Amino acid sequence: MRFHVDGELVDAAAATLPVDDRGVTFGDAVTEPVRVARGTPVAWRVHVDRLLDTGDALGITPTVDAADLRARVDETVAANHLDDALVRMTVTRGRGGDTSVLPDAAHLRPPADFDPSVVVTAEPLSPDRDPIRLQTVRTRAIPPTAVPAAPTTHNRLDAVRAQAELRRAAPPDDDPADEALLLDDAGHVVGGTASDPLFVADDALRLPALDEWPARTATRALVRDLAHSEGLPVAEGPYTPADFRAADEAFVAEPAVGLRPVTSIDGVDVGDGPVTRLLAHLYDERVQDDA
Repeated sequence: MRFHVDGELVDAAAATLPVDDRGVTFGDAVTEPVRVARGTPVAWRVHVDRLLDTGDALGITPTVDAADLRARVDETVAANHLDDALVRMTVTRGRGGDTSVLPDAAHLRPPADFDPSVVVTAEPLSPDRDPIRLQTVRTRAIPPTAVPAAPTTHNRLDAVRAQAELRRAAPPDDDPADEALLLDDAGHVVGGTASDPLFVADDALRLPALDEWPARTATRALVRDLAHSEGLPVAEGPYTPADFRAADEAFVAEPAVGLRPVTSIDGVDVGDGPVTRLLAHLYDERVQDDA
């Protein structure tokens, strides 16, 4: 595999960052995955705007614009001879300041001058549409008051801890649940570790109300727009795991495949249905149109 690092295509083994890059030392970086179908990024503008908007919110300004990022994505995909791929764009704050031992808070302060790094990686993608199981975890999502747009940064410890919790909770002779339901401190669902759970009840597509919370993926907005385009009722609210368990249908939206039906939540059977299948079909059409 070959990846793009700071403007150059290099072999994967050589695709490295300096140990004093702030993306390495502090997780001071923004990142965004995007699906590539038939060599073309799906919903490119949505993904690149999300990356650049997050960088702007955190004061991380890349040395490239959207057009340059697209060129690097295209070059990475072509260099690896990929038709279907999952590409990840990453911009770190780069090098600058003292990152040695952190003797005081001053070393955490972003330097006035820094040299951002831009990395593009790609991996082959065979979209897996198998239904998945969800499970509520005790781990809470990182609140936006602590880290704005946390799901689009390198600060993903809530997702890592949630997945570890799923593994610990699995019975000895059974696989862990595939995805977690992450809650806020009030017990409302805000997302999964790498997906956005949605459900159907009373003939409406229902999305957790996020307010200041960021969506876990850009795919959530695409699915909402597809529902609107078909005249499907869409509602947002402070939903709990109990609301999801009582749903007529449930699915997750994720960058790699779009929509995946949910078979069970916390051991309660749910399953897909006509709305899930319609939206999955519409998403596939969107992928074909973009490609």
